[in-house]
Amino acid sequence: MKNSLIGLMRQTSLVMKGTALITVVSFAMLVTSPAAMALRTATDNHHAKSGDSNPEARLSALLEQITYKFDALEAAHAAGQDTDAIVSELDQLQDQMIALDNDVMANFEATEQKLKDKNLPETILKRHQDMVTHYQAHRARIIEQFEYKDMSHWRWLLRHWWDRLLAWLGVEIGEIVDSPIRNVNPRQFKRSHQAFDPNNLPNKSMRPDKDNKPKQSLQDYHQAKLFNTPANQVAELGDFMYDALAGASDPAYLTETDEVILTQRIKDQAQALSYDPVRIYHWVRNNVEWQPSWGAVQDAELTLDARRGNAMDIASLTIALLRASQIPARYVHGTIEVPEAMFRNWAGGFASIDAAVDFAASGGIPTAASIAGGKIAHVQLEHVWVEAAIDYFPSRGASNHDADAWVQMDPSYKRYQYLQGLDAVAISGIDTNQLATDFLASGTIKETEGWIQGFDFTILENALSEVQTALENYITTSMTDPTVGDVIGGRKTIVQEYPALPSSLPNRILVEGTRYDKLPLQLQQRITYSIGRDDLGLPINPTTFAYATLNNEKVTLSFRPATPDDEVALLALLPEGEVTDISQLPQRIPSYLVNVIPEFKVNGELKISGQPVALGQELVFNTTIYFTGRNEYENYDYNVVAGSYLSVNVVSGNVSARKVTNIQTRLIITRNILLNGDETQKSQISKEELLGDILYLGSLSYYSEMESLSRVAMVDNRSDFYLAAGYGVFSYEAGVNYIFGLPISIQPGLIVLDMPINIITASRVGDSLSNKRNAIVQVGLISSLLEHLVPERMFSSNLEKVDFISTMKALRKAADDGKRIFRINNENLYEVVSLRTISPSVMREIESSVNSGLEVITHEGVVTVPGYKGSGYVVIDPITGNGAYRISGGNNGGTGRYAQGLR
Repeated sequence: MKNSLIGLMRQTSLVMKGTALITVVSFAMLVTSPAAMALRTATDNHHAKSGDSNPEARLSALLEQITYKFDALEAAHAAGQDTDAIVSELDQLQDQMIALDNDVMANFEATEQKLKDKNLPETILKRHQDMVTHYQAHRARIIEQFEYKDMSHWRWLLRHWWDRLLAWLGVEIGEIVDSPIRNVNPRQFKRSHQAFDPNNLPNKSMRPDKDNKPKQSLQDYHQAKLFNTPANQVAELGDFMYDALAGASDPAYLTETDEVILTQRIKDQAQALSYDPVRIYHWVRNNVEWQPSWGAVQDAELTLDARRGNAMDIASLTIALLRASQIPARYVHGTIEVPEAMFRNWAGGFASIDAAVDFAASGGIPTAASIAGGKIAHVQLEHVWVEAAIDYFPSRGASNHDADAWVQMDPSYKRYQYLQGLDAVAISGIDTNQLATDFLASGTIKETEGWIQGFDFTILENALSEVQTALENYITTSMTDPTVGDVIGGRKTIVQEYPALPSSLPNRILVEGTRYDKLPLQLQQRITYSIGRDDLGLPINPTTFAYATLNNEKVTLSFRPATPDDEVALLALLPEGEVTDISQLPQRIPSYLVNVIPEFKVNGELKISGQPVALGQELVFNTTIYFTGRNEYENYDYNVVAGSYLSVNVVSGNVSARKVTNIQTRLIITRNILLNGDETQKSQISKEELLGDILYLGSLSYYSEMESLSRVAMVDNRSDFYLAAGYGVFSYEAGVNYIFGLPISIQPGLIVLDMPINIITASRVGDSLSNKRNAIVQVGLISSLLEHLVPERMFSSNLEKVDFISTMKALRKAADDGKRIFRINNENLYEVVSLRTISPSVMREIESSVNSGLEVITHEGVVTVPGYKGSGYVVIDPITGNGAYRISGGNNGGTGRYAQGLR
C-alpha cells in the first residue's frame, strides 16, 4: 500500500464513547469492549510534557537515587570511609524530595476530592486511603533516615545495629499499622527486569536425544501406552458402503479432531480433487513438503496453506481431505526402514548420513541406524502414515463405490530434486577479499582489549547494492521464467502421477504399531499457559492446549474491569462528555483505584480468566511448551503489566500466508469504517478488531519473514532450518510509576517485542560444528533485525518514519555514533566493568553470562529512539551459536513508541 495501514487509519479523529476507558489511546481499546477509538494522538511534545509533568514519575526516580545513596552511605560507614560527599548529595536530594512530595500529596488530595464529588463506591475510596497511608508510612521511614544521615561514624553504627536488633526481635520501625497493603518490596521503583538464565538461552537449536530410539515391536508400542482407537461401533454413514470392511463404519473415522478440522478451505480442496482418493493422495504427495520433526504442530488447514509439514501434519491434511470426501480414514503409527541414500535425499539433500540422522533426531523423531559392512545402510525411524477405507479391488481406488480394504498411503514420503541457485558473488564480480580488507581498514580493532570502533558500514552496504543490481540484470537478461528455486536454490518434489493408488508403502515396514482415529497426547506437541502465581509461587490455573489448535491463530492476553465499581471508577477518572482529541484525556491515571481481570482468548473466545489485580501491577504470564519425542519442556516467564494488551505468539513449523492476507483485509475494512462508517458501525469496533488485529498481523509477519529469510541464509550456508517454536509476545505495554514498591499510576507506554525462538539446524555437508553454529547465529541475527524492521514498516508511512529499537539496531546506532563495540569474555570482563559505561543491570547480566562460559557483544554508553534509552547486547555461546538478543529492560526483542506510530 502507498501508505501504511496505520498511516491511513490515523486520518480519523473521532473518538466514540465506550463502556469504560482506562487512559490515553491504547487503554481505551485495551480494556473496553466495544470501544472504537480515534488513532490520532498528540505530538511528541505532548508525550514529553506528560512524563516531565508527572510528579509521581519524577519522585519514583528520585527515591531510587536516594535509596542507592543510603546504600552507599551504609557501605562507607561500614568501611570507615569519609561520608561528607554522600551526605552533601543526600541534602540536595532531600530538598528535591520535599518539593515533589508536596506535588504528590496535592495529587492525592485532588484525586480524593474527585472521588467524593463523583460519589464513587466506598470500596474505591478505601483503596485510595490505603495507598495514602502506605505512602505516608514509607515517606516517614525515608525522613527518619535523613534525620540521622549526619551522625558520626560510631553513632551511626550504634543506631544501625540497634535497628537491626529491633527488627530481629520482630519490632519493625515505622510499621504500617492501619494499612492492609503488605508484602511489597519498597525498593521497587520501576518495572521488573525480565528474567534471564544464561544456562537456557532463548534463541537456540534443539539437540538430538541419542536414547530416543524407534520402537521395535508391537509390545513396545503398548508399553508406551499407545493402543488402537476407537473401539468399533456401527453407524450409518451415507451412500458409500462399508459393510464388507471391519471397522470402516465407525463414525470416528469421519469426525473432526484437534488436527483434522473440516473447514471450508478443506472442503473446497476436497471438491477440487473431485473427492477422489487417488487424486487426493497424489496431490498431497506432490505438493506438500515433508519436514523432519516429530509431534503434531499444524492442523490440516495450516498444512494446506503452508504446503509443508511433518509426517503427522501431512497425515492430518490427507485424512481431512478424505473425511471431507466421506471416505473413512485413520492414522497408522509404526516403524519403517529407509535406505541410506533415500533418507539423505528425503531429509534435506544431505551429503552425510550422520548429519541427516542428526537433523531428524533433533526434530524429535525416534531414529536408529542399521549398520552393514561397517557403515550405515538403512535408517530406522518411527513414522505416521494413513489408512483409508477404499474400494481397492480390482481398480485400486480408481472406482470408489464399496469399501473392501484398508489401504495404506504415505504422502509424506517422496524424492526431491535439489536446486543450487545462482552464485550472486560470482555474477557481480565482487572481490570479497578486497571488500573485507577495505572494511577492516575503515575502523580500529583492539584485539587485546576486545573492542572495535569506527567502521564504515556503507562499504558493505554499497557492495550489497552492487551485488543486487548485478543479480537483477542477470535474471532479466539471461533467464527465462525463472522460479524462486532457480534463483536462490531449494528443493522441489519429483512428481508422480498414477491412475491408481500404490500397492504398498514405499519403504519397508518393520512394525505396524497402532492405529488412531485421532492423535493421542503422546504424539501432540502441547502448550500450557498460566496467569499469575499463588502464595507458594505455583502457576495459577495452568491450561493446556494441543499446539495445532493455537498455531498461527490469534491468541491474546488483555484486561477488563473486575467489577461494576471498577468500571465506574474508570469513567470517573475521564473527562465528561465526548472525547474528540487525546489532549482531553488525562496524562496519568491512579492505577491503585482500579482492579482488572486478565483474559486469555483464542480468536476472541475466552479460554482463561485470571484473578483480579490492581491496574499496573505485575503478574507472571507463563508459557510451557512440551516437545513431543524429546520429552523436553521450554518454560518461559514473562512479567506482564496489568492493563497491557498482548498478542501471544504461537508459531511452529510454518506461517500461513493466507492468514496474513486475511488480517490485512480485515484491518482495511476496520479502517474504512473508522473513516466512512456511521456511528453505530464505529461504536461496534472492539479492541480485538483494532489493536488485536494490528499486533496479530505483526506477529505473523515477523515469523513469516524470519522463516523465509532464514531459509535463504541456509542455502548459502549449506545448512537446513526448521522453526520448532516461536513464542513470546508482540504487545502494547503501559508505562507504570512505582512509589515504595506499589504501582501508583499508569501513563502511555510502548510497543514491545519479545520474540524468543527454538529452532533446529543441521549442516548438509556433514556434521560440521562450525556450519551449524553459523546457521544458528544467522537465524539469530535475522530475528533481531526483524524486531525493529517489522514494527517500523507497520507504523511508518511514506511521509513519516517511526523508529523502533532492537539489539542489532542498537549496535549499529552505537557504531555509527563512534562508540566502541565490545566482545566480552573472561579475558577482558573486568577491564570492561571498570569503564562503567554500561548500565548496572545490564552489567550484572553480562557478568553472569561470561561467568557461565558465554560471550557478550555490546556497546559503550546508551542509544536512543523515541520512548527508549538503553543498551543492546548479544549473549552467545561461542561453541553452539545459541544466544540471546537483548535490550536493557530484559526483553528478547525490540521496543518503540506506540503513540508516535499512531499519530
